This record gives sequence, structure tokens and C-alpha cells, in this order.
Amino acid sequence: MLYAWLLVMLAISFHTADGFRFDLPQKCEKISIPLCRRVLPYNLTRFPNAVGDQSQALANRSIELYRSLVQRANCSKHAVFFMCSFYLPICLPGIEEEKVIKPCRSLCKQIRTDCAEVIPVEAWEKVVKCEELPEFSDNVCVQPDSFVTVSKPTKIVNHNSCEDRQPTDYNLYASRRYDYVIKFKAILIERLENHDIIIRGRVSRVFRQNNVTISKGRVKIWSNADLTCSSLVTGKVFLICGHENTSKQKLLLSSTSLIEAWSEETLRKIRRWERLEKKVSSKKKARNVSNI
Repeated sequence: MLYAWLLVMLAISFHTADGFRFDLPQKCEKISIPLCRRVLPYNLTRFPNAVGDQSQALANRSIELYRSLVQRANCSKHAVFFMCSFYLPICLPGIEEEKVIKPCRSLCKQIRTDCAEVIPVEAWEKVVKCEELPEFSDNVCVQPDSFVTVSKPTKIVNHNSCEDRQPTDYNLYASRRYDYVIKFKAILIERLENHDIIIRGRVSRVFRQNNVTISKGRVKIWSNADLTCSSLVTGKVFLICGHENTSKQKLLLSSTSLIEAWSEETLRKIRRWERLEKKVSSKKKARNVSNI
């Protein structure tokens, strides 16, 4: 009876999503449900969620019904994460997402398989269709390994520590010959299965681009670098200077890239550097002409 009651209640809840159409997000709020606070790597959520719930109290009813069955059976390691991230989607302050960020399709399928004895596949499909969730490879979605914690370095450091990094100046900027220079707001930092990292965000200004065309709007930056020494965090705006992989049409972030929190001084700095580059370029052209 508990199983049947759970399916009915969840089916009603999911039905209100009306084909997974979403309204514009509202203000972020702190997650107050103790179970989800323990399993989710983020602490802010937003409503309405994917099923149209307008509050945590409504979301918590479905989460509690789900937990009473799945957690008791202990059928899948990330089952609770999946339901919490579905009913309490991540919210990033200052970022107006067009859609709710949902759990990844692969995570849904794995839990559906793991918990088949508790919730048959046919019944699961009446609650949530995994195929309607986004793929990790080509969209924004969440799973336990998606989140990269970028921590500040400790005071005890070694020779290769963050304190040994060179200060940013024009000479360093010019010597690295960056392919792209952008004003970028980080939305989500995700770790892939091969341990590479994707930084998803929005570009509001393009100062330089090379072979990879950069348009204002949502952009992905690929990295295999250790981000521990960077100031990169979600919800903030940065100046990012980096190189590209022309053959794969990817923007790259590496240990030689420049990541700097955006401020009023940043724009003035970039303009100074651009003027200096023009002067250097003009002098080189003049020398070449004189040598002919």
C-alpha cells in the first residue's frame, strides 16, 4: 500500500509540471530540509521547481514519500541526491537561468536500474522519464561528481604553491599571447568522468577572439587544470584570458590562463593593455618598413 500511495502522490506532483515547462526563476532561498542539506553540495534552491512546487514545504512532501521507500531499501547510493536535486534545484545568486537545472539523465537511469526491485521500471516511468532529463555531455545538469570545490590555499605552502604565482602585468599578459579575452560570469563548474572540468557561464563582453568564435551569451570553457589556486567561483564575474583548441573549437583554461575577479579597475587595465599592444604593433610595422 505504501508503494502504491507513493506512486500516486509522485505522479500527481510530476503531472503539475505540464510537460516540464518552466517559469522564470525567483529569488534564491536557503535549503532547510535536513536530509537534503546533508547530501547536496549546494545550499541554495529556487522555486518554482521542475514540477511547479512553489515552496520547500510542498517539495518536502514528495521527498519524504520517496525517502520512506528508497532510503529504507538502500537500493542506490545516490538515490536521495537525485530526488533532492530534482525537487530542490540549484540556485545561483544573480544568475537568471531560463530553465530549472535538473539532475542528469545518466544518474536517473542508474537509480532506476538500481532500485528496480523497489520501484519497477514501468512504475518509475510514470513518475519521471529519464529520457526527458538532460545529458551531462551537452547540457547543464547536476550529479554528485559535477561539483568542484575550489578552496583557498592554507598559510603553510610549498615551492609550487599558490603564493608562487606571478602577479598579472602587461608583460606577462603579452608574453602568453592569449587567444581569447572575455568578461565571464561563472554559472556551474562541473567535473567530467575523465576528471576534466567544464566551466559553464555567460560572456557579456569579448575583448579578443581568434579562431573559435565567441558570441555573447552562454559559453563553455574546458580545463584539465587544478583550479585550487584560482579565485574562480560560481555566481561571480571574471576577466578570463586563455588559449583555444582550434581543431575541436573549444575554449581552454590551463595553468597559464589568467583568471581575475572583475572590478572597475579591470576594464581600465584591459584598455591600457590594448593601447600598449597597438603601440608595440605599430613600432614593429615601422621597423619592418624601414628595413625594406
